Amino acid sequence: MSLSRGRAALAAGLVLIATASRAEPAREAIVTAQLGGAVEIVDLATRTVVRRIPVDGAPAGIALSPDRRRAYVTRPEGHGLAILDLDAGRVLAEVPLPGGPLGVAADPRGGTVYVADWYGHRLFVLTERDGALVPDGEIAVGASPSGIAVSPDGGTLYVANREADTVSVVDTATRRESSVIPVGQHPFGITLDAAAGRAYTANVTGDDVSVLDLKTGREIGRVPTGRRPYVIALAGGRGFVTDQYAGSVTAFDLATLKPIADVDVGDHPEGIAADSDGRLYVANWGDNTLSVLDSKTLKVLATIPTGNGPRSFGAFLR
Repeated sequence: MSLSRGRAALAAGLVLIATASRAEPAREAIVTAQLGGAVEIVDLATRTVVRRIPVDGAPAGIALSPDRRRAYVTRPEGHGLAILDLDAGRVLAEVPLPGGPLGVAADPRGGTVYVADWYGHRLFVLTERDGALVPDGEIAVGASPSGIAVSPDGGTLYVANREADTVSVVDTATRRESSVIPVGQHPFGITLDAAAGRAYTANVTGDDVSVLDLKTGREIGRVPTGRRPYVIALAGGRGFVTDQYAGSVTAFDLATLKPIADVDVGDHPEGIAADSDGRLYVANWGDNTLSVLDSKTLKVLATIPTGNGPRSFGAFLR
């Protein structure tokens, strides 16, 4: 199947590599407009697109460097990764990769980027060498890896394997899968809460979220969601899941794992991220908008127009 949402069934759930809240309020959202062939920088104060960087190959996944100055953007139809200088607003380099590069995550310590091959059972490892990011081997994981989360110390990866219904736990030092955790049906987005020792997967065809205890390496609960959950963000003791087919975000309590409410956003919401002010930003693929949601009141504060097919599949706030 094609990796472009315009051509295939990835509406069934592209991921996320989401994290808990950022350490400071977000100033910008970096939006992959997949059908528009661009990465857009949205000023969150003025709620406008202030810069558009052309990127071919159906840009989809995104991760940011630790200093937030660079973006790593997967190009599933261009078979590679684009590296962007966000301050200069230009593509610095393109790294060719085989298969279907989709999910992407950056080591928070810097120097290494991981890319999931949707068509395979592997992650690509890219490392910095002489100032350039270059391919540096592969890591075997489950079938159709999508979302990737990296531990704060960079020592462990958690990979959602959509077709295997599992999460791979990977030791980055040995580059080997150390354990496998069974989860719900077709996990796609994966979100790490390192402080609480938990991870969450959005199970696309199960219409629920799996809750994982990282110490025991087991699933400890399920949270029902709307249709086709995609990505999870965390804010203020709550989890928030984009429900693609419902046009909503499901909020749930992290302590009780009970749903709180469904909040209507745009058409086919996909990527979601939270900042330290408790604001959530939701990329709505179907109507080309970015919704701004208050995590406490569960009210939509604003709707920002974007380019065609916004995905923001990954960490996209800075």
